[in-house]
Amino acid sequence: MESSSEIQVTTREAAAALGVSIRTAQRHAQHGKLNAAKVGGRWVITLAAPGLDGFKPQAIDKARALIEDGGILPTSRPGLYTAVSSDGTTTYLTHHAGCTCPAGQRGKYPCYHRAAVALLEAVTARRAA
Repeated sequence: MESSSEIQVTTREAAAALGVSIRTAQRHAQHGKLNAAKVGGRWVITLAAPGLDGFKPQAIDKARALIEDGGILPTSRPGLYTAVSSDGTTTYLTHHAGCTCPAGQRGKYPCYHRAAVALLEAVTARRAA
């Protein structure tokens, strides 16, 4: 079970976040470069993700889909990402503390673009460790 400061991701999600193939993510899991365990013949990667506290489960699910679809990419500035809108017509600047999307501008709830940033940073932080 995931706690508020941990998240479990698939090798597909880890591969998308790291910008590597799924097979490379599997090798990282196998060689201990990622905190992973085999469950039912598949790798499950557990990451510390304190940046996901306060996000609704639906936002985390949308963030995972955004990452897998390649809809969020790092910019040349560390910690700043470009996210594509759900209809694919607009891009937003996103970082851990804010987003230029309409939901991010309202500020009532953190948008799923920010959840995607937290997931990406959790994966890349584990890789750097």
